[in-house]
Amino acid sequence: MIKLRRWPLLMPLGAAVMGLALARTDMLDIAVAAVVLIVFTLTLLLLKQRFPALLLLLGALWGMADMMLDARSMVVPETWLAGEMLVTAKVEKVEQLSSSQRYLLRHIKSESGEALAGKALLYHYHYGRKKGGLSIQAGQQIRVSVRWRLPRNYHNPGAFDYRAWCFDRHIALIGSVRGSPQMIDATMPWLEMQRQKVRRAISKSTINSVEPDHGVLAALLLAERSQVSVQANRAFSATGTAHLLAISGMHIGMAAAWVLALVWFVLTRREAWIVRLPVRQIAMIAGVLSAIAYGTMAGWPLPAVRAAMMLAAAALAWCLASRSEPINTLLAALALILLFDAAAIASLSLWLSFVATAALLLWAGKLRSEETIAWQQRLSGAARSLLWISLLASLATLPMIIATFGRIPVYSLPANMIMVPLYAVVVMPAALLGELCALFGLNAWATGLMSVAGMAVNWGVNILSGLAALPAGELWAVHPPLALGLLYGLGMAWSGWLLWRNKRLKAACAASLVLAIYLVSVLHESDVQQPQWIVWDVGQGSASTLLLPGKQVIVVDAPGRSGSRFNGGTTVAAGLRALGLTHIDLLILSHAQSDHLGGALSLMRSVNRVGEIWLPDVPHAHAHKQVKAIESYAIDHAIPIRWMAKGDIDSRLGLQVLWPPRGYDPAKANNTSLVLLAKPKADVKLLWPGDIEIQAERGLLRAGLKKVEAMLMPHHGSRSSSHDAFVQALSPDLVVAQTGMSNRYGFPAKVVVQRYQKHASEVRNTAYGALLMYWPAEQGVAEVKQWSANNDQRRELMQTWLKSKRP
Repeated sequence: MIKLRRWPLLMPLGAAVMGLALARTDMLDIAVAAVVLIVFTLTLLLLKQRFPALLLLLGALWGMADMMLDARSMVVPETWLAGEMLVTAKVEKVEQLSSSQRYLLRHIKSESGEALAGKALLYHYHYGRKKGGLSIQAGQQIRVSVRWRLPRNYHNPGAFDYRAWCFDRHIALIGSVRGSPQMIDATMPWLEMQRQKVRRAISKSTINSVEPDHGVLAALLLAERSQVSVQANRAFSATGTAHLLAISGMHIGMAAAWVLALVWFVLTRREAWIVRLPVRQIAMIAGVLSAIAYGTMAGWPLPAVRAAMMLAAAALAWCLASRSEPINTLLAALALILLFDAAAIASLSLWLSFVATAALLLWAGKLRSEETIAWQQRLSGAARSLLWISLLASLATLPMIIATFGRIPVYSLPANMIMVPLYAVVVMPAALLGELCALFGLNAWATGLMSVAGMAVNWGVNILSGLAALPAGELWAVHPPLALGLLYGLGMAWSGWLLWRNKRLKAACAASLVLAIYLVSVLHESDVQQPQWIVWDVGQGSASTLLLPGKQVIVVDAPGRSGSRFNGGTTVAAGLRALGLTHIDLLILSHAQSDHLGGALSLMRSVNRVGEIWLPDVPHAHAHKQVKAIESYAIDHAIPIRWMAKGDIDSRLGLQVLWPPRGYDPAKANNTSLVLLAKPKADVKLLWPGDIEIQAERGLLRAGLKKVEAMLMPHHGSRSSSHDAFVQALSPDLVVAQTGMSNRYGFPAKVVVQRYQKHASEVRNTAYGALLMYWPAEQGVAEVKQWSANNDQRRELMQTWLKSKRP
């Protein structure tokens, strides 16, 4: 039985972690967090637990102090946002994205000499269009003309908190290059030159390959994930093995374990060395040093730093196993990590590493106490240990994984049972040896070893893709509420307690029951009680959704850049999951342009089911490359496609196609947009006009188009659309412009907005947040809500306070 007295750090550290979480994370609103903090403090005092109560308060104070320190680097003078400006900066990191090159900059100074306290992300579009263009590498200093903006969130249900991500990394500004950068200092640091050698070795090993090994090897060795293919990312995420793509405790541990085993093997070959040398300590030190070298070459990303500290704790726990409980050492390491990096409290990688390491130490201790023959047999013992560690870690971290990735990793256990040994025995050793050879100039050996690692990576990705293709291989869940995760944690803790007391049957039944209840909850879709229209905040693009009673989901458009991993499609899918829905009955793609259908494939891959697809039956759509890719996906997944034209209707969903005529082939592709009229209620008309311009608008007027209650602005509010007669005929109660914040086109045009306002229309813009419109079941006025997430109140308050203190 577990004796908590053997873990004296557990309760004090638990109190400190709770205080830190209440102050430093966005799990609870500020006011609610304050109430919870007071209640728990008083409870501990009533229980005469003064030291934990003190640590609870100190944890909260440290969380606020750390956030204040971070906020200092995020305060930006208004002069930096006034327009284009010339700056000098040091390049810390370079990433190759699908349509741009991205630089992480530090030591940024304006032309007047004013320094920026924080860092910045700079996007360089069209960098490869000019021959002989400047090649920028990490460590170099550049002068560049930039237009800056503050980090901004897309305001949608379920949206990723990009501002918090930037805040925790001290990224104060986002910018785009104007013109061509100039080199001030082309000198690269020694470490960056070594990293370049590794990049060349990886590139040479994959020069004739179209498989995803290039990006995966760069992610494993250099923490550069931007080149990991979409196929590989999907396969790893769907099977619960995404942790293998980020340098974490597993990779740091693999690097250390191989060197430890090698040194141990060499030193135990001679009896004299065994007698005279502290073999165990030397091997352990060598392993830790190799892990440090590996992390240094990778640039010490935050997960690697935390993993290295966790590894050092595990090593110390092993060395002191006879005198100290290993879990106490692990808890001390966790306390140290959170002391130096309070933002890690919200890090999935930290908690995954912690839970996996704790499970390893606990289970190893349990196995030592059992005299089982199987454990004495090394091969079967290792397999059994891996199985149990994978199972325990998967069950313990399931709520975090579902909340982060949105998927239920159904095949996580077999995937990890295959991939962890593959990476431990083949991929990591070959890649690390290849890296070592590249550093010492043994290029032929480096290329060969990288090729071996790459082939193993490809084999693994193919296995994961095969698992993901199985029934329920890519199973999406609704976004789980925090309370459900807490109940799951309590249930699994109870199951673990039963298991520790050797009540295995009861433990298995309890764990199965808790797991079943949790999975049923996250797979259950919410009911739609009344018609709802959501116009998503997707930047300069178009995407909206109509929800009808009976869980009918109609999505119109999903924008995205070619090759983008996160786009309007993933935004809509995440928003639907946050609203409790994981399917689409009808996906309508108004016309063949990226800002309307570039994210369609991502959207379809991010839901459990798509019932049907509508496309305009015009030559431009039939010939478009992205439409052909959508057709191919639909055929592979048995999704019917209907080619729609003027006059087509769907009485079941209350939809009518008003435009274009079948086979329509105008000079401007915008005029081939599907124009749809929906009737979510008998007395309500809703219009989707796509990107039609005046020519198509006149055609609609000639067909007798009348007043509507709500609509999107044609062509995002361009001057080429929404002419006077069209606006007058429609006179909508609500009109929504879908635009990007401060977009370069100036949408919606001021004159267009004035036309709608002239006819008493309420004008809204998704640049300020998604629009949610509800029609009551009975007669009544529709309710319109602009979505505004309040999940960054703490950061806002601290930045505002610091700005007020500036001279």
